[in-house]
Amino acid sequence: MGDKQKVALGALKRKADSDLDEFKITRPARTQKSTAPRLSMAYANGAVRITRTPGRKYAKNCINLQDVIHKDQLESACIYSFFIAEEELYGYLPFSHTSGGIPIYIGRDPNFDVPTVQMASTQAGVKFQEKISRKQLDIIRPALQQLHRQRYGQNLQTFYAWGPGSCHSKILLLVYPTFLRIVITSCNMMSIDTELGDNQWYIHDVPKRPSPSTRSPAGFEADLLSHMEALGTPKDFLDSIQGVYDYSTVKVHLITSVPGTCSGAKAEKHGLLRLRRIVKEMDLKLPEKAEELQLEVCTASVGNLNAKWLHGFYDCALGKDTLGTHDDVRDVPKLKLFYPTMQDVKKADEAAQDAASNIGCHTRPWDKAPQEVKRIFHHYESKDRGKLFHQKLILAYNPRDNTQLPYYAYVGSANFSQSAWGALEHDKKGNESTSDKKLIKLTNFECGVLIPGHLVKDLLEDGTESWQEGIVPHVQTALPYDLSKDKAWNDYRWTKDYREGEGSGNDWSF
Repeated sequence: MGDKQKVALGALKRKADSDLDEFKITRPARTQKSTAPRLSMAYANGAVRITRTPGRKYAKNCINLQDVIHKDQLESACIYSFFIAEEELYGYLPFSHTSGGIPIYIGRDPNFDVPTVQMASTQAGVKFQEKISRKQLDIIRPALQQLHRQRYGQNLQTFYAWGPGSCHSKILLLVYPTFLRIVITSCNMMSIDTELGDNQWYIHDVPKRPSPSTRSPAGFEADLLSHMEALGTPKDFLDSIQGVYDYSTVKVHLITSVPGTCSGAKAEKHGLLRLRRIVKEMDLKLPEKAEELQLEVCTASVGNLNAKWLHGFYDCALGKDTLGTHDDVRDVPKLKLFYPTMQDVKKADEAAQDAASNIGCHTRPWDKAPQEVKRIFHHYESKDRGKLFHQKLILAYNPRDNTQLPYYAYVGSANFSQSAWGALEHDKKGNESTSDKKLIKLTNFECGVLIPGHLVKDLLEDGTESWQEGIVPHVQTALPYDLSKDKAWNDYRWTKDYREGEGSGNDWSF
């Protein structure tokens, strides 16, 4: 096992159990088939929520896994997550060691299924590698499937995405008798995210059609199925849901990333150029509102930031008609980035500190990073004091009017890096729709939703005090770093890798 896997997996064997005991969560028991009334749709028009951390036990607009997974009424389930803590997720699912169990599909990044990959490699006579090659993965797939079924149940089918970066999406597709529940979140499937840390969830229940549609999928359905296919989801599951559900109430926009260069006809399918296209089509005219506009970002991993990339991100986030190249620029756009300092982490509670090795900043060495870039960094302060986060939030709003809804919000898996969003480059072949730009350096799989601001109020739980309380788990007035003393948080093992020449700036964080 390589150092990075040891760091990541070791961080997850944390002291959170005692914190969870205090939280007194009642986990779903492994019961027999329920005789309760058939489950009805709870999120028929969609919902955006934050994690119900211990200090939010009675707060509005909060959620945990037990609120979305009702295992006794599932007909099938497909869950993809970059990392899965099996002992913390699998109690919610109806595994069976006998025939007749419902089909359960579990997908993840193979580099974070390390113990089972090691055993499968041994069985297949393949040398274990720290970064699994596509060829190795193809060879050991049958052994992986067999090992997981022996351990958890014959109704489990495993699948794996493979890419040069992180296979980082986090999606739950839960099939109930009369509807499909879609959950897109920033949470990995582990309790430090789903119960103890600040995160967002987008949930939508789409009803079953009277009869399946024979038309090709379009819009949100087409985008979702395409991304699930890219992640390696088994065809039998995708076939079982295609055309079966009515997506007409889904008004949010899916934004995904897949590894590769996006140019020509597919230039606007992913990453930054997909973000730009959606914001442009919303006709918000954000470039004309520069004086009143605040663009805020909060992510668990920060890439190796520079002024050129920040300008490209800003231009796309505002939906600008013309995209510049921003070569040789030193100034940075008007942007706030929330990310903890070393002291912020040290002040967090024990479980949060233990999990903080799952977040990191690749803008380093910090002392040599441009001052202009470091000035966008702001402290992270959870509204549930002592907590940290794994959220990935982009927010465009008017800070001068607290009653005005935001222009939009993005929630999902994508951190603040070119690995997640790509980088803009001049397209020599030309492309009018993208201002002659193409997307390069995209190495991750990512999935999130952009929520138009006018929808936000109706996506909150009734009685939520404000949209800010409903979807922003941190203090937005937190101070900028004092650059004379504050440094962005990094676990020492991240910086060790950097000193050894492994700090590529890729987003491998959770």
